[in-house]
Amino acid sequence: MPATVFLSSTFVDLERHRALVRDAITRLEHNSKAMEFFGALPETPKEECLRLVRSANAYVGVFGMRYGHIDETSGKSLTQLEYEEAQAIHLPSLIYVMDEENHPVLPKHVDTGVSADKLRTFKQRLKARHVVNFFSSPEDLASRVTQDLVRLLGAIAATPTAQVLSQLAANSIRRYPLTPPRFEFLRSKVTHLFPPEVPAVILREALELLLGGDRMAASFVLSRGTPMSLNEAIDGLMGVDKFLAEILNSYKGTPAESGDV
Repeated sequence: MPATVFLSSTFVDLERHRALVRDAITRLEHNSKAMEFFGALPETPKEECLRLVRSANAYVGVFGMRYGHIDETSGKSLTQLEYEEAQAIHLPSLIYVMDEENHPVLPKHVDTGVSADKLRTFKQRLKARHVVNFFSSPEDLASRVTQDLVRLLGAIAATPTAQVLSQLAANSIRRYPLTPPRFEFLRSKVTHLFPPEVPAVILREALELLLGGDRMAASFVLSRGTPMSLNEAIDGLMGVDKFLAEILNSYKGTPAESGDV
């Protein structure tokens, strides 16, 4: 059954990006919801956008160099409100941010002043909460979205709980926070369990999700953020589970020291 994907971004500066992403979604035989198709509606654009977010199966957020039209009531842009609505209902989310070093952009499509400050803060929030993909052209974006949607929507269709798991992977809701020393210790012990080298930020998120009790969510993070397949990620994380169990068993076998409770 086709899924419905909500595409969120500013419009004028990313018009070609949006067109290619919508085409990619159509080629995957899924449906897209986007501002281009609103037409004449009795509701305000904000109300209609948020309604469409709630009716979607997945959210794709694309962020360039403009913050977008600011809603007077909330003081936030429509794109930020769409993002927050998606997170509030735990919608599986894919996040893409423009590569500022390599993506050509017209000066008129770069915000300044208050809007630039709001955009900078918003992007920092996105990078802190998600495994973010960076795109360098409209074509590059469409290619990345295609690959990620195949994985995400395939996971949703695979099992009744896959939507929840992929959402956790994307949004990092249930994570066991690792201190830097604990992460470096685990990293030194488990890196060899995975076929390719895993970037530290990806491995940290995967380990925190695993420790939070969501192996499939951790697997999704690894398979999306590295060249390894989902099965390779699952196998590697099973090895991490085994290592953690050995540590736990070693502690159980250690006599309690004086003063221990």
